[in-house]
Amino acid sequence: MIKYLFIIPFVFILVSCEKTQIVESDVPNQNYVVVNSELDAESLFKGVTFTKTLPLGVPYDIKEAELKDVTAYIKINGVQVIPLHYLHDGVYVPLYEFLIQAGNTYELFAEGEETVIYSITKVPFAPEINNVSYNAAGNYLQANIKANEGEVYGAIWVIGNGIAQASTFPNLSIPSAGATTINVITSGISDQYTGGNYNGMRNIQVFSYDRQYTAYFNSVKVTVPSGNAFLQNGGTTGWNVLGNNVIGMFIGVSKGITKNVN
Repeated sequence: MIKYLFIIPFVFILVSCEKTQIVESDVPNQNYVVVNSELDAESLFKGVTFTKTLPLGVPYDIKEAELKDVTAYIKINGVQVIPLHYLHDGVYVPLYEFLIQAGNTYELFAEGEETVIYSITKVPFAPEINNVSYNAAGNYLQANIKANEGEVYGAIWVIGNGIAQASTFPNLSIPSAGATTINVITSGISDQYTGGNYNGMRNIQVFSYDRQYTAYFNSVKVTVPSGNAFLQNGGTTGWNVLGNNVIGMFIGVSKGITKNVN
């Protein structure tokens, strides 16, 4: 449905430049190690990307940003250890493919650039939709779904088989303690798709995220449901990767099927 970038790799704090001219800058530059991985339920693990930020004014070049000497491994449910090995462009993968499974906990342990890196995420289950509806007043789609502990949800509208789709979540739906269901809404449908000729072609797709995604979402207000969501810098951004001068996301996500609304 969606041409997922990642969906990897995500792009973090990378400095791009449309012109070849380099402008001198006296602004102090803080170097960060950037960690990037989205664990997509019921999909093959795509690896973890380790890069570093480049100085201000330097055009982004993956060959300059990639890290080739990171020691890293994944631990599944605190038991199974899977070493990661450099592949290309800062991407580290296991020797053998494995499937990311909903409900499993994945930990990342790594060391590189003289820092120790750690993160943990639990992969959510695919959203279970109870019912869907169209809100004519707000021109958005809504789904009532089963709520699971430790998960948050976002939704997008999709026209037909992907003729068009929303690029953002308007917000994240966060279940309250003890809630068994929750409503999730899309952003407003573009005007050109509200006419009668699109009746029967309007669909909703709900995404489940590890609850840790909430801090990132709220801090940068980025709602793209894919790897390219991560476009912001350090500072107060709610990253979930730990380490000295380390930023990034190592996060579990599950993409629901599209559901026709009208």
